[in-house]
Amino acid sequence: MLYDRSYMKKPFRGKNRSPIDKLLISLLVCFVIQLVVSMGSLHELHKGLLPSFLGYSSQALMDLFIWTPLTFIFLHDGPLSLIISLLGIHFMGRAIEHDIGSRNFIWVCFASALSGSTFWLVFHMGHTQPLMGSTCLVMSFITLFCLRHPNRPISLLLLPITLKPRIVFLSLLGLELFGFVFYELRGNPSVNYSAHLGGMMAGAFVFWFMRTGRQFPSIVFSGSGVKGVGSSRTPAVKPSSGYAVDLSDQRALQEEVDRILDKINDNGFGSLSQKEKNTLDKAKGLLHRR
Repeated sequence: MLYDRSYMKKPFRGKNRSPIDKLLISLLVCFVIQLVVSMGSLHELHKGLLPSFLGYSSQALMDLFIWTPLTFIFLHDGPLSLIISLLGIHFMGRAIEHDIGSRNFIWVCFASALSGSTFWLVFHMGHTQPLMGSTCLVMSFITLFCLRHPNRPISLLLLPITLKPRIVFLSLLGLELFGFVFYELRGNPSVNYSAHLGGMMAGAFVFWFMRTGRQFPSIVFSGSGVKGVGSSRTPAVKPSSGYAVDLSDQRALQEEVDRILDKINDNGFGSLSQKEKNTLDKAKGLLHRR
């Protein structure tokens, strides 16, 4: 049914939470753990072992902490950094997940973390202070959204201003480059502009990758191991040109809606044909009346 799907429900509701909900919950839980270990006898763990074990740095790679290019996003310097990241991920990440589907969204998160950490390391080789924070994800989501919808008007959070995404992207890119050149490269790393730029690079790459008609692969696990790997091309499953759904048949309607929603969940709303969009709109109206 249309409203049984996770992406048709309100955030954080239902058993099958979306990847964006799981990410937000994980960030909150990790920050609570940081607060707990910063108290009393665990203070040294908070200041030393935890950032070294999960934060990203050249020393972490030398110690073979190969997970740190991904886990650094779960640590934050303070509540302000966390709040900014949560807001950005909630609003921009949710829009991206709906736009490209859950599978592609997960790959965007991986690519953003890897790109942000790699570009940061180029300019911080040998630094003892590890990289922490998930702002590179936010920058990637903003970049991807702005490139996919350059002329769709958006309203800025907390400000009564409406701008086109391409203006937002160019302004943000200019600010990040300015901070990178005139602050970070001059030895004032209070803000990790290089990690932000790495995230933006990931968003731009994903935009180019999907614009060519490709989709990120999916791995299906079964009881006997890996069952198969999804194609990197847009799925070739298409309804026959002569096929039509009888909207008066509730069972047939539900089956067609389920198929369309599965397609949205895997590949995003943009993968639908106009015929499928029309079917979904008609089905939504019929289900509202029942």
